[in-house]
Amino acid sequence: MILNILLNLAIFIIPSLAVWNQIILYIFGKSGDIANLILLNNESNLPKLSIIVPTKGERIEVIQGLIDNIHEAIWDRNKLEIIIVSDDEQEYFDKLLSTLIIPPDLDVRIFRREKKLGYKSGALAFGLQKSTGDLILTLDVDARIEKDSLIKAYNHMVNLGCDAITMEWHGYSNISTSLAKALMVSTVLTSKSILRGRDKLGLKVLPIGCGTIYKRSALEAVNGWDYKMIQDDYELGARLINKGFKVCASSSPVYVEVPDNLIAFYVQQTRWAMGTMEVLYWRFKYIISSDIKLWQKLEIIAYLSQYIPIILTFISAIIFAIAGFVGIRLSMNLPMFIIWAITLSIYASIFVNSAKKSGIDTVTAIKALGRLSAYTVGISPFLLIGTINAFKKTRTYIVTPKGKKAKSNIGYPILAFGVFFILSAFLYMFRGDFLTFIWLAYYSIAFLYTFIAYIKGL
Repeated sequence: MILNILLNLAIFIIPSLAVWNQIILYIFGKSGDIANLILLNNESNLPKLSIIVPTKGERIEVIQGLIDNIHEAIWDRNKLEIIIVSDDEQEYFDKLLSTLIIPPDLDVRIFRREKKLGYKSGALAFGLQKSTGDLILTLDVDARIEKDSLIKAYNHMVNLGCDAITMEWHGYSNISTSLAKALMVSTVLTSKSILRGRDKLGLKVLPIGCGTIYKRSALEAVNGWDYKMIQDDYELGARLINKGFKVCASSSPVYVEVPDNLIAFYVQQTRWAMGTMEVLYWRFKYIISSDIKLWQKLEIIAYLSQYIPIILTFISAIIFAIAGFVGIRLSMNLPMFIIWAITLSIYASIFVNSAKKSGIDTVTAIKALGRLSAYTVGISPFLLIGTINAFKKTRTYIVTPKGKKAKSNIGYPILAFGVFFILSAFLYMFRGDFLTFIWLAYYSIAFLYTFIAYIKGL
């Protein structure tokens, strides 16, 4: 039956290919330190660097922490400026101005957008207009860098003649939860694969929203950020690649705060699902018309489709469940199931080994990976909705509430799907289809576990 084959491909083979893609990229990306090139030690020869930091509703101590962190960075102080773009209300903005302590040798300028066009992309476009640097770095307000992060990234940029350079993401969290630990490990794995791995294999690197240094001339050539777009980094990257600019990846670290609870993770992932599809849909013509090889174009398209395997699995699981209730004969394919199981086992092994390097023991790493996997499955209905929203002419999003609790009503739909899948699993068991029973039961547990975490506020 063709439908049965297609469903098995969607559940087992397509996700396996996506995982193997990341594994291969990670293997190439983790070898060597591509930032350790010829060092430029004379700070007086550095170009002027403008660091643009959008902010809205952030705690003043977080903003202060970023200012103090940048103040320690290696760079000519006379050629460094921080542009903070606030979308806060006037009262809170005034509090920022009166409370922040600016080092006397650091040029920090704080602006409030009166006319709030768009979201982060609009704030970055505003900041670009206010900046004067030859180089532009974008940082989130909760990001942190090492003392030599900027100079290392710039060295790599100069040595390889790049028009933009990405830094390598390292996750951190002020609250130690299983989810945060899992995301700290997966952040490094993902960064090494989608940035350094792709760069080493000759694939086209897309900028990242926090930790990319651009040449001002490149930004101006593509008219900077488009305030109408949610995904500020990838959409800009599509236009840069279309114009022939070179985006590279470095191993110079930037530390980004990861979500530590389910709601924050849900907000972040649904926004990213919408953002990647938004770029694929609204910037498709820039990708296709770029003067790059066909396989590079196809890889960019595949990369921007990164949430599709999760969504296809969810849709296919629904079809299997409905078929179980109405009596349509569908079944899981054992060889495909084995391929999928082996693939996940290999990725889990890589994850655990990477966690050990970060000081996380095996048991804790497995628990953390389990929670991350369950949450990802649990929010898959909302990833589908987020992806569909990308096609809307007007798109909105919520800022990820990292480091603080937020409220949402996602728990009860998640519970409903969990019950739906577990009941259908038992139907398959009663009919003697134990493989389908095993997979649907496994899949339903992720929803039920996520609901329990929702109730507990984890």
